[in-house]
Amino acid sequence: MDFGKLEKAGLETALIFNKNGEVIDSLKIDYPINIAAMSNVIFTMCKEMLEDMQLNDLKQIILKTDSGLLVGNKLNEDLFLITTTNDISKLGLLLKVIDNLALKL
Repeated sequence: MDFGKLEKAGLETALIFNKNGEVIDSLKIDYPINIAAMSNVIFTMCKEMLEDMQLNDLKQIILKTDSGLLVGNKLNEDLFLITTTNDISKLGLLLKVIDNLALKL
């Protein structure tokens, strides 16, 4: 995948994986297989929690730290995208670019 638009929007790293936690592509991630497996578990647990709360159809997870953001997105039924940015001010632009990317898949 071409991560060019996401890089221009301010992302530091990116990872695409499928619903089985298998890596499809990554950018600047040292341990993509581990990150994909852990992210898959997080998405699964959040999805089930939302279903229990009757808030179906998980689309996105945002985790904020002192040093930046991790944004996890469900691109379609089979693909997920994890991105990080150190520039919180670019969150809006990053989310718009990710939404546009998801529409093209």
